[in-house]
Amino acid sequence: MQDVQDMLPLFDSESPEPGSGVSYAIDIDRCMHCGDCVRSCLFGAIAAGPMGRTLRILEDRCTACGTCHEACPTGAVYERRER
Repeated sequence: MQDVQDMLPLFDSESPEPGSGVSYAIDIDRCMHCGDCVRSCLFGAIAAGPMGRTLRILEDRCTACGTCHEACPTGAVYERRER
């Protein structure tokens, strides 16, 4: 099985902050790095940190379709609402 870090683009500290409305985030403590969210995202909106173990949803690519949320077996991908 391919390691999830090999499937992900890297993100850096200059990635944009979340916009307003509905967005998704990843609870890294619940994530088991199975890669289901990565494979489900048609927009390449999930990236790995420099060591490949921290996942992040890239707001500039995310359409908030919820596919990653539905694909996550542990509930680590969750919906959040901006105020």
